[in-house]
Amino acid sequence: MTTVAAPVAEHTTAAIRATLVEAAKLGQGRASTAELGGAAVALRQHIEALLPDAEAHADTLWRGGQEWYRVRSAVDGIRAEIASPLPSSPLSGYVRVELLRRACAWLLEHYRPDAPRKGS
Repeated sequence: MTTVAAPVAEHTTAAIRATLVEAAKLGQGRASTAELGGAAVALRQHIEALLPDAEAHADTLWRGGQEWYRVRSAVDGIRAEIASPLPSSPLSGYVRVELLRRACAWLLEHYRPDAPRKGS
């Protein structure tokens, strides 16, 4: 079952952290498929807001360098993860939400929306 959540209004560091906390709480108890679907949608929206900065950063790096490979691999893996549908079984849903949560946390750590940018 796929649940469509309302669009996330803000992609601030505080809003993203709140979503990460809520997603982590889902793994501590029994969450419904609707709750898992809602968390997955919210995480995907935050990830989609953060990904352009990660991709822009990768584009500035020497193609083939270690840093480029690290960033590009992470971004490509995250793109593949957000393209995958939420599974129908609860256990697979928990796993998918956890993978999205970790991807979102990595992006927030490295490309948070309110961080000063070079040249700013």
